[in-house]
Amino acid sequence: MRDDEIMLQSMDLVPEIARRMYATFTSHPLAIGRPIGQVKLMGMLYRRGRCTVGEAAEGLGVTMPTASEQIDRLVDEGLLVREVNPADRRQVLIDLTPVARGFGREIHTLRMRQLLAALDLLEPEERPAFLRSLQALVEALRLEPDELPALPDGLVSTLGCGAVHSSKPAKR
Repeated sequence: MRDDEIMLQSMDLVPEIARRMYATFTSHPLAIGRPIGQVKLMGMLYRRGRCTVGEAAEGLGVTMPTASEQIDRLVDEGLLVREVNPADRRQVLIDLTPVARGFGREIHTLRMRQLLAALDLLEPEERPAFLRSLQALVEALRLEPDELPALPDGLVSTLGCGAVHSSKPAKR
C-alpha cells in the first residue's frame, strides 16, 4: 500500500478513535453532564496519583485558576480531597476520593479490555508493529507545527483538503 493511501485511511480512522475513546468515559454515570476538564482531571489523578494544584494545571495544559476552579467543584462534590503537603506546608496536594478512584479503575479496566480486543484481532507477530505505530503517532502529535514535514506535491488534493491550504480566502 502506498503512503498516500495509508494517510487517507488513517485520516478517517483517527477522528473515529478519538470519538470512541471520548465516548468510553463520558457515558459513565459519574461523567454524564460533567465538564470534560473535570473528567480529565480525575483521569490524570488516577494515572499519576496525588499531586499539587500546579502539577495538575501543568498536566492538563491549563492555567492555575482554571485548574483550581475544577478542583474546587470536585472537592465540593466529594470526588477530590485536598491536604497540606507534609513535606512543604506551603503546597496543597489533591487526590481522588474512593468513589472517584473507582471511576478511574472502571475506565482503566474498560480501556485495557478495548486494547486486548484490538490485540486479539492481530496475529502475534503483528502486535509489536501495533505498539510501534501508536508510539510513532504520539511522537508526531507532540511535534510543533513548524517541526512537521511538508506534504509532497499533489498529496493535499489527493487527501481532499485543498481548500484548507489554499492561498485564497474562503467564500462565505
